[in-house]
Amino acid sequence: MRIDDRLTGLIFAVLGCGVIFLAQQLPAVPGTTFGPNLMPTLIGIAMLGLSIRIMITGLRTAHHGPWFDISAWHGRTRGIICAIWTMAGVLVAIYALPVIGFPILGLVYTIGLMLLLHIHLVIALPVGLIVILGLQYVFAQILYVPLSAGPLPLPW
Repeated sequence: MRIDDRLTGLIFAVLGCGVIFLAQQLPAVPGTTFGPNLMPTLIGIAMLGLSIRIMITGLRTAHHGPWFDISAWHGRTRGIICAIWTMAGVLVAIYALPVIGFPILGLVYTIGLMLLLHIHLVIALPVGLIVILGLQYVFAQILYVPLSAGPLPLPW
């Protein structure tokens, strides 16, 4: 699928403005020089600037074709299914992560995606286990960001 650069730039410019606006809504921390809004604001500014650059590049091209071109997807169902799996996984994680937990949800998501990409289960299972449990450990022990463990009791 091809999306015209004019539309892509416009969408990301709007998202960049949204990030900047929402970052300004974060409360200030007393006694600090820089508040929690600094990094999201910088990211929003960079996102806005780069998206305007993409939009200008799209406007400068001599040929303005359709805004969407899905002819490249003809006969490529695996890529479409993987894209749908990825988006559905994010949506499911938003609502089910506190209940199911990161290890179970992450393992099902990761192994499912690897199987869709034709990776053998003998490789997908240990790689998925190592990656998901490694991420759970790093977030909990090093970054101090507790991810929901769900019904699994983890040693950390």
